[in-house]
Amino acid sequence: MRVIDHITIRGFKSIKAIEQLPMRAVNILIGANGSGKSNFLGVFGILQAADDEQIDKYVKTAGGADRLLHFGRKTTQKLLVHAQLTRPDHMIRLILLPTSTDGLYEEVFSSSLPILLPNLVRGFHFHDTSVFAPLRSTAKLNDNRSLRPDGSNLAAFLYLLQKRHETVYKRIVSTIQLVAPFIRDFSLAPTSLAPDTIRLEWRDQNSDQYFDVASLSDGTLRFIALAVLLLQPDELMPKVILIDEPELGLHPAAIPVLGGLIKQASFNAQLIVSTQSPQLVDQFQPEDILIAELVDGATQIRRLEPEPLKAWLEDYSLGQLWEKNELGGRPVPV
Repeated sequence: MRVIDHITIRGFKSIKAIEQLPMRAVNILIGANGSGKSNFLGVFGILQAADDEQIDKYVKTAGGADRLLHFGRKTTQKLLVHAQLTRPDHMIRLILLPTSTDGLYEEVFSSSLPILLPNLVRGFHFHDTSVFAPLRSTAKLNDNRSLRPDGSNLAAFLYLLQKRHETVYKRIVSTIQLVAPFIRDFSLAPTSLAPDTIRLEWRDQNSDQYFDVASLSDGTLRFIALAVLLLQPDELMPKVILIDEPELGLHPAAIPVLGGLIKQASFNAQLIVSTQSPQLVDQFQPEDILIAELVDGATQIRRLEPEPLKAWLEDYSLGQLWEKNELGGRPVPV
């Protein structure tokens, strides 16, 4: 499903100018560290800040206008983002200009969306799986309207799916079992001594004993969150989903499953996924791949063209070609 038809970005961090980049239902973004992949995803954060009238807060949190403008205020006097949606009458346009006090102010913010931008576009980041990570936290039982970007309400959201979307819930459990076959099911119920809260618990295939989220490995917990995100009911799913390096900590056997989930979700949402995994790249077609490269200090992003790769793909996979530096998107010696 395509929501954004093409996007133009000028003057944002490492991005000097990206002009009318076509977007597909699946967009797998690859490139070397420091090439600007995270900055491309970050563009949607500043659009959301504008939509929520929080530009001042966004700029302060980022460290000022000099940190957000390409090479700072002396080089860049305008930040522009224009996202044209697939419906001709729907678009988002933002123009920010610097102030003398290292801030930014809106010269233009125009959105013809029928809903709030955060309800349309949402980024997810499940990297933190430490002892005190949001993914491992106890959630408020009623915090279940949507899956939070950090997964902090994972147990509450799963509880909602179990009670209201049984078919989807069973599909999620069976998919998780492909990667974590020791999980029989989740045990989801309000906490006994605090009935307005819930904590993720699960049952082992070979035991009636209950285990809680603390006993799950980092990779297993991340995959559970990804499966819930990508298999949730259509009516609850954001229409544009951003995911930064979802392969982090996953077992190699989980990567093809993850690729399948991304492709399946793309029937109901548009996905923009950055990755460092050649194995994940292998799950997609050349035209799904965006290459980010740093050229003269500026991020350039281009989409792979399948025709020049036809002969190569008879003997190599896309991931192998990336590792052989036939696609670009690899570190370049200075």
